[in-house]
Amino acid sequence: MQFERNKISYIALAVFLIGLGLFAYLGLYFRYWADDWCYNADFRNLGFFQTLHGYVDNVTYTPSRYSVTILAGLFYPLGVFGLQLLIPISLLLWTWGLVRLFVNISSLSSYPLSTFHAVLLSCIIVYFSIYLAPHLYQSVYWNTGFFTYTFPLVLFPWVLTLVTDQNTSKTKLILIALLSLLAGGFSEASNTVLVSILTLYTAIAFVGSRYKKLWAQKTFPPALVALIFAMIAMALLVFAPTTQLRAERYGEPANLLELITLVFNFTRAFVTLSVKDYQQLLILLLAALFGFVLTSKERDINIPKMLSLGLGIFALAILLVAASLTPSAYIERGLPILRTQIIPRHIMVFAFVALGWGAGFILRNLYSPAWLQTTASVVLLVALAFPILTIFTASKYIPVYSQRAQLWDEREATILSAIENNQERVEVLAIDGAPVGGIRDFDPPDKKGYWITLCAADYYHIKLQVILP
Repeated sequence: MQFERNKISYIALAVFLIGLGLFAYLGLYFRYWADDWCYNADFRNLGFFQTLHGYVDNVTYTPSRYSVTILAGLFYPLGVFGLQLLIPISLLLWTWGLVRLFVNISSLSSYPLSTFHAVLLSCIIVYFSIYLAPHLYQSVYWNTGFFTYTFPLVLFPWVLTLVTDQNTSKTKLILIALLSLLAGGFSEASNTVLVSILTLYTAIAFVGSRYKKLWAQKTFPPALVALIFAMIAMALLVFAPTTQLRAERYGEPANLLELITLVFNFTRAFVTLSVKDYQQLLILLLAALFGFVLTSKERDINIPKMLSLGLGIFALAILLVAASLTPSAYIERGLPILRTQIIPRHIMVFAFVALGWGAGFILRNLYSPAWLQTTASVVLLVALAFPILTIFTASKYIPVYSQRAQLWDEREATILSAIENNQERVEVLAIDGAPVGGIRDFDPPDKKGYWITLCAADYYHIKLQVILP
């Protein structure tokens, strides 16, 4: 039976690695769009540090989200090649960070979870978080959107891994402080999630340390440091000069009562739709089958404790979804734009995978006759058709993305040729954003996206005459 479980484990892991490989491959068609040109113009004309200084003096495009500027500036010298490296590197870091976090949680909770199973769970979570992203292109394959909303999800597990690691040192505290400050500075939505997680863990660790729990005594100081610097990041976002300019466009924010009502309604709607979504229910079922088939029966299992843990995971997911929706409810009195919603989507996927695995583990220990084990193994193999089908569905993006990348490359070649020939103006083709959900591109003067054209012209140092497709 152990041999059969191993074979199923490897088959499942292979499926999700292929899925993640597909998303990494789509990164080859990553190009600059919309706000990217304004960042690039500043990086090229002013340099990295002067561009970052725009956070204070508002003379560059730099918004309040300083971490976006830092990451975009670090990758800028590599050009398109840097963009193509970005997704594979990020997927690796994201998955690896979750693996490390699962291993730490297993150690703290005494819950048996092998490294291999941690890898499988992490791959499932990252794959479905991307596949189910409400706006895949803007959340993952647009530089500014990816850094603002998705890259903080890559860093969160690393912050939490450092916090929950029981090795204490001053060097680790410094690293936690810097990483928390960086992870908290990408967007308001991601920052509120990070602060919420760290606040809850710090409170739990504080109570545990009062009861002389060794794990709590070791992890409370790093948790407190992480929380302090995540809150500093929040202050840097809230009180940035550019934040005040943005706030003026939205008018008066929601008052406290209105905010509570909006957050409650938005959270209820998001969680309800997630529970009703057949794809996320299939993820729950798939994780439950994994938890039943792949785990071993333990001698002792505390059922009330496991059930309480499940309720705690679901409650935490609701809390974090609410945290991610709060900034938009406060400022705009509405739901965040679709590219932002990859954050609450990731939270729900994580919760469904954890709950499913836990449910399967409980059933394994309560009732697992040979016939049920065999049946569950067969059902699991059949259920793998679901992620395989999603991989085929996602592969349909390849021709769409590749065509856009080809048009982009041809256009840049035309611009660079005109620059080489000392032309003052060049005629360029606008690339239709409809196939990927409306990402903005160059526009003529009478169109809304003309500001993008101006930024690109400033970057290339040549006037652009835009032709609409």
